[in-house]
Amino acid sequence: MRKELRRWLRRLHDELHITSIFVTHDQEEALEVADRVVVMNKGRIEQIGTPDEVYAAPATPFVYQFIGNVNLFHSRDHAPWTQQHGDAVAYVRPHDIDISTTAQDDTALPVEVKLVRAIGSVVRVEVVADSSSEVIEIELSRERFDAAPLANGDKVFIRPRQCRVFETVKLQ
Repeated sequence: MRKELRRWLRRLHDELHITSIFVTHDQEEALEVADRVVVMNKGRIEQIGTPDEVYAAPATPFVYQFIGNVNLFHSRDHAPWTQQHGDAVAYVRPHDIDISTTAQDDTALPVEVKLVRAIGSVVRVEVVADSSSEVIEIELSRERFDAAPLANGDKVFIRPRQCRVFETVKLQ
């Protein structure tokens, strides 16, 4: 019912060419219905932009986590997929991670497959890095998964195709 309502609102907005304000806590709903999105956190504006701008280029860690699923990679000295030094957090969306049976270069992270779940056209893979117990979520298209199937216990390497690094703010 909600999806039908979203389509109806989108068509109505396009036909009438009027400005309207739609308030929602549902990120998917906001990205589907809006021409412009305002992401707020505790009454403060975090980012304003088109749905594509807000999703593809989140301005802050809050926006990155609020709009879609994300993996966090913490670094105290050097973030492995950037040139930044110091305390930082790399944000990587599950669909932006490549999996390979061999390390393509020295930035590949060795992991073990813990869970493989096929969900329609998407396959969700949960892995754990050798040096951590933190679960990393990866989403593969069914086609990508079928080309190189994985099973629990497989030792593989992951590397992000795209990530965003934010320096960690230290509170004094």
